[in-house]
Amino acid sequence: MTREIAARAWMGLWYLGYVSLKVILRILIGVERSSWILYITKIHYIKAYYGVKFGGIYGWEPHINKIVKKILKKGLTFIDIGAYKGHYTFQAYKILRKKANSKIIAIEPFPNNYRILESKFGHNPTVQLLNRAIWIKDEIEVDFYIGDIYRDGTSATGRIAWSEPHTDNFSLDKTKSVRVKTIRLDTLIKSFNLERVDLVKMDIQGAEYEILTDPTLDLSNVCNMIIEVHYKYGSRKSREIISALARHGFRIIPLYPEPTLMSYHLLASRLMDP
Repeated sequence: MTREIAARAWMGLWYLGYVSLKVILRILIGVERSSWILYITKIHYIKAYYGVKFGGIYGWEPHINKIVKKILKKGLTFIDIGAYKGHYTFQAYKILRKKANSKIIAIEPFPNNYRILESKFGHNPTVQLLNRAIWIKDEIEVDFYIGDIYRDGTSATGRIAWSEPHTDNFSLDKTKSVRVKTIRLDTLIKSFNLERVDLVKMDIQGAEYEILTDPTLDLSNVCNMIIEVHYKYGSRKSREIISALARHGFRIIPLYPEPTLMSYHLLASRLMDP
């Protein structure tokens, strides 16, 4: 507990320092030049707030939390793909629980993670749980490769379709897998009779490539997507994901990509009739 308090205090001081530097630069040299300097020096919001490692403790994606809150304050429907223990499912529930006709759908393939979701949301009428893996085909059984298992039996990493670049980065084990059933994203949307999806959050450890570049995928009812892309920014697969989303009519906004890392967040957004 002492180490956690110290880590949070250190990250808080780091973040305050970043904000102070940003304000001073804007006053002295203007918005555009200050943004350019922060970009060139690789000092940005993500690193300042939770990129500091202290005893293995990190913050939880404050930039994504902010986007989820902003979009869902005016929205009604949230799909959490790769829900894990339900962090974003709960964030959405806090915002949408008092809104009539709101709907939250959380999808998690790994059975141990899914049991945690059931213990939290199993009797909640606003939250629908689905023990499936989003994939390019419906109702087939596939191997789901699992990463490190924590003390509670859960795992934060795992994916369909073995992909060598991800084995080192996400500690996946080719010998450790479970069989899971699949469902397409557009099939899921139709099965819940969703005429409009305000936000889809997708974190599926690299399988986003096969899903989002599938030319038959229908995203016509989706307004916004936050995707954790598990490929280097600027890589071929990253570019193909961005191009595929652009063909669906989305405006693409990479969120603080760091070219040396194997993953970054992407916001895909478009205006739809209210």
